[in-house]
Amino acid sequence: MEPYYNVNTADDLVGQLICALAPHTSGGVLSRIIGWADCSGGYAHPLFHAAKRRNCDGDEDAIMLLMDGLLNFSREILPANRGGLMDAPLVLTTRLNPTEVDKEALNVDSGWFYSRDFYETTLSQPHPKECAERMDFVERRLGSVAAVRGYGYTHDCHSIDQGPALCAYKTLDTMIDKMNGQLDLGHRLRAVDVRTVASSVVRSHFLPDLRGNLNAYARQKIRCLKCAHSYRRMPVAGNCIQPKKETGRGLTSVGVEKSEGGLCGGNLALTVSEGAVRKYIKVTKHVMATYGVDVYTKQNVEWLSDSADSLFNNDRAKQLSLSDFL
Repeated sequence: MEPYYNVNTADDLVGQLICALAPHTSGGVLSRIIGWADCSGGYAHPLFHAAKRRNCDGDEDAIMLLMDGLLNFSREILPANRGGLMDAPLVLTTRLNPTEVDKEALNVDSGWFYSRDFYETTLSQPHPKECAERMDFVERRLGSVAAVRGYGYTHDCHSIDQGPALCAYKTLDTMIDKMNGQLDLGHRLRAVDVRTVASSVVRSHFLPDLRGNLNAYARQKIRCLKCAHSYRRMPVAGNCIQPKKETGRGLTSVGVEKSEGGLCGGNLALTVSEGAVRKYIKVTKHVMATYGVDVYTKQNVEWLSDSADSLFNNDRAKQLSLSDFL
């Protein structure tokens, strides 16, 4: 096949069609490269990000040349296990309909200026919904070409990539550093109640994760490290009891198992580890101790933390120190 792109420099890709695919999804979105920015990120239309089921935040994202997605792809090479269809362009969206994307993207402020009436209304600190009629949101443009074109802005800039070249979510190492960075910013903003933000993060992110991982650990299967067979319950033998499959001789070359022979005997391992369950307990307690949360959230965290300790700690094998005998 003759070369199609014939790319020598990055500028040769400007104008080419691409397929954008967010992690853990299987639906690509057709788009076009219009230039390059000096940053580790991608600037695109808000509805484009929403169509990929991705917010305009610091999460990972991916694009591929359209020909790459069309030619270098086959269902035959996709894994057959759970999650095997993710991160593959199974479908391609070629036309973006603003009414079919996440409603969050329809709340984008697309006005060119704020009226004097808006500023005067804010002096009484009303609820944001009371000022919504004065704002030019994308949702109010649905049904017209303005829903996708002509988004306004109030301040000009010399270059679109004058912002941070690398997202703080990547530069900060631990989850505690990320939480401190977010809540430290909240301390600087008079309109933000840091205690409310901390409670919201714990309730909406950490608690569901901890609760879900506890359930997953209690219901998990056991997997053989040798043949990958999974068991709902641990075999009494303590290792894999599946018949050993041999290939290359007689009928075994087509997958027929031997009527006589040994068992697999492979070691068995859990599919959900203790670390996966406990990974957010430390940072959650740090947030509660440093910034404070409401009583209900605090009691939920303590209850789930005690449940994790009860699950993993052996009360009979308690480590004692010399002071315990004095």
